[in-house]
Amino acid sequence: MQRMQHAQWGMNPLFGPEPRSSPMVVIEDKDKRQVDLTFDLKSEDCTTHFSLRGRVTNVFPVMSDMLSSLPRDPRSLNDTKDLVAKLYWPEEMRRSKPDILKEVYKITDGEREGMTAEERQQVAGHVPEMVWFHKFEETSTANIRRALGIGDAERGSRVFYVIVFRKLRPITDLSGDQFLNAWWHTVFCHRILWIYSIRHRDISPTNLMFYETSSGLIIGVLNDYDLSSTRDTPTGNERTGTVPFMAMELLTKAALEGKAEHLYRHDAESFIWVLTWVCLRYEKGRLIEDRPLDRWLKVSIIRCREKKHDFMGDGRFNAQPTSSHQASWETVQSCLTTIALFYAHNPRPLLADGEVFRTWLEVHLPNS
Repeated sequence: MQRMQHAQWGMNPLFGPEPRSSPMVVIEDKDKRQVDLTFDLKSEDCTTHFSLRGRVTNVFPVMSDMLSSLPRDPRSLNDTKDLVAKLYWPEEMRRSKPDILKEVYKITDGEREGMTAEERQQVAGHVPEMVWFHKFEETSTANIRRALGIGDAERGSRVFYVIVFRKLRPITDLSGDQFLNAWWHTVFCHRILWIYSIRHRDISPTNLMFYETSSGLIIGVLNDYDLSSTRDTPTGNERTGTVPFMAMELLTKAALEGKAEHLYRHDAESFIWVLTWVCLRYEKGRLIEDRPLDRWLKVSIIRCREKKHDFMGDGRFNAQPTSSHQASWETVQSCLTTIALFYAHNPRPLLADGEVFRTWLEVHLPNS
């Protein structure tokens, strides 16, 4: 094993282990273009995740002469020149993120029968701009399984991707009306995508982003389609999401066993939990000390549901938002009351998606 080269240890030869703060790689893509990528590994904007399991998602600021020379996407209002690269290992059997985004872009272009101009406007500019991607076919973990003679080698196998996006900022950087308006942008964008068969399935603070236009407008963006699917994808009962923000109905034993279908109201509830979370824990874009709800991140899935249930009872009436989010708290309380009334019913009412959107979310829109 001491004689094994880096590639034999599973490292991609393009990404050498030399300790440099700004390594550059050149990748020949499927169009035979030489794409240069210089990663900034020392930036505060890096997001790293090291694990032997899962997607192992890492995000780095990146510079590229080749990609910067490409024509800008006319659909996007995000005129920043800054780029970020996402490196990760998704499951091969799932529909890929680039494929999902291509379907999303068809919706932003109005390429859906019966789509109105208003619906298109609620999506256009509110989704991430993918500049380039590359799939490293040779990295499929199914290759190792086939070499070992393991049956069903493709099941659960992963493959390495690099995707480059126009840079966005986290919605948690915002406060006051700017934050609430950006949050509403993502709510409406999600609703239209759901109508036209795109299922996001992972509404969390890290997946709600924004950018500022040259004229100073703040535009909310529904980001990160890693766990997304289309309506005809056979993953409706698969539990996906970030636990503290998942609907309480999905934090049950039955849901963990795959016996609960992921519905629109589950994502709608997640939006409300995100709104609550940010208002209680962020002050002018920064996490506060002694912040509430920390235990939700640390306990088991079942215990997290119990804590959220307790919060829906007395906890929400005792909670105090930070001063920079005080203006949003009335919306939070109204939305939470709607969810509490829903869970108080036994059996729970069967609600159409449109009714959920109107009564759980839209009715709480200021001046609605």
